[in-house]
Amino acid sequence: MSDERWDESVDLLVIGSGAGGLSAGLRASALGSDVLIVEKGDRYGGSTAMSGGVCWVPNNPYMKKVGIDDNAEDALTYLKAITKGEVSEERLTAYMEGALRALTFFEEETWVRFDALKLYTDYYPEAPGGRPGGRSMESRPFDGAKLGEELRELRSPHPQSQILGKFGITAGQAHTLLQHGLKSTLMVMWCFLLYALRYPKRRKYGRDTYLVTGNALIGRLRLSLKDRGVPLWLKTAAVELVQDEATGRVLGAVLERDGERVRVEARQGVVLAAGGFSRNLEMRERYQRAPITDTWSAGNLDNVGDGIRMGVDAGGTLELMKEAWWTPVTMVPRSELAWVLVVEKNLPGTIFVNAQARRFANEAAPYIDVVVDMYEADETPAVPCSMLFDATYRYKYPVGPIAPGYAMPDSRVPRRLRDGNFLYKADTLEELAGQLELDEAALRATVERWNAMSRAGVDEDFGRGDSLSDRYYGDPRVKPNPCMAPIEKPPFYAIKVYPGDLGTKGGLRTDPQARVLTEDDTPVEGLYAVGNCAAAVMGRTYPGAGGTIGPALVFGFIAAEAAHASR
Repeated sequence: MSDERWDESVDLLVIGSGAGGLSAGLRASALGSDVLIVEKGDRYGGSTAMSGGVCWVPNNPYMKKVGIDDNAEDALTYLKAITKGEVSEERLTAYMEGALRALTFFEEETWVRFDALKLYTDYYPEAPGGRPGGRSMESRPFDGAKLGEELRELRSPHPQSQILGKFGITAGQAHTLLQHGLKSTLMVMWCFLLYALRYPKRRKYGRDTYLVTGNALIGRLRLSLKDRGVPLWLKTAAVELVQDEATGRVLGAVLERDGERVRVEARQGVVLAAGGFSRNLEMRERYQRAPITDTWSAGNLDNVGDGIRMGVDAGGTLELMKEAWWTPVTMVPRSELAWVLVVEKNLPGTIFVNAQARRFANEAAPYIDVVVDMYEADETPAVPCSMLFDATYRYKYPVGPIAPGYAMPDSRVPRRLRDGNFLYKADTLEELAGQLELDEAALRATVERWNAMSRAGVDEDFGRGDSLSDRYYGDPRVKPNPCMAPIEKPPFYAIKVYPGDLGTKGGLRTDPQARVLTEDDTPVEGLYAVGNCAAAVMGRTYPGAGGTIGPALVFGFIAAEAAHASR
């Protein structure tokens, strides 16, 4: 449709308020464009705000500060190796080069600041061009009080990132916390002291003002936008794009705000940054492998594919719709969000078993690969599968929302999480097998083989612990393999594990300028897609922690530049 009657007129309209959308709005404003950002939900920040907030950027300037060298040649070699030729070199290069320009811009002109995570390895560090750390960066902590009343409108972090439901910690601190000892104990005590001292601010804003991880990144982006006077409309849904009937150029969009339709002209273009379709059951069942649902996700509940739908209606085409940013999850009673098992699966003393009570994967592998293995586990169903562990593991380590036994013994576990509602418990493996409806002899044989391999420190079946990436969330106190320990001390436990995600990664096909492409690779003029609205630049793989947010930030930045240059 085309109509020149507009209720509002701006240079760039950004639909969505996650990292990609806010980055696009910030860069466009810095270039002198008049920008409007709209968000369907009543909170801004999208899945980014709920996430760990880590960004994967190779050859980033912070790596040298932690003593790790990198270069563009190795970075490209690595990306080409892990994407297996499914992503064009032009697009990969655009990401790497755009990332360096974006980081310079953020450092010099905004509140956004990062630190390299020295020990957080690439997910395939042994691949050509891989690195043992440094490419993953996290946002520096941020005082949310600087946002004023807008702090109340920032989307809350995922509950699993909060220590005892009270405050968050950085990715670096989380790694330290798992290395149980004096350092981790003192760190937690210090964090609790600072939390107590923030009471006046917490009382004023109704939440903790010390922002870390994804909340810190979004907070820093939003404050930078506030400084530039860029408006962000909440509770504003994008209904449809408006195109020129003759040329197909996107001219603006129809929005719904306060129950009324608002037509907004976008002279330079529209950036779709509204997330993926992880919460759209119909789309998941149409495009993705079975069994699938819209509840096994840790992402934003508002991600129902609106941006993708509008992009297709405007002439865009789709790619990678079968794929997601997969991760094993467990489902916690009374929670709308899946609990991501990134840490638990790597710690020594756990195994995943399928319906035949057999292991089927390297549990400590990159989480995207573990879910693929769940779906491709020979002819034996592994959806869901079961994570087994014993009393030793239960005492030392967390299990989803259940704290380690030394802090939360079984007697203190809430009833809603016990008695097979979440946590299964039995005095013998045979009894546990019965609860899980597994063959007793098969489970016993699987555990005995695991125990023998654990004592030797070598996983002869799947190579658990061989990669530096496996060992990042292992326990260095456990020898000879920090990712392996016997399952032998009763009582025995289990939880159910599902093929979840941090968001979908299929979406609109885009070029290196983030322009949406038609079937014949012609750009839809005036239309850009970033974040999980766009098919992932990482293809079917995951380069390292932050492989979702890094590209969202960078291609949001690139889209703003391309839109500004187009008019």
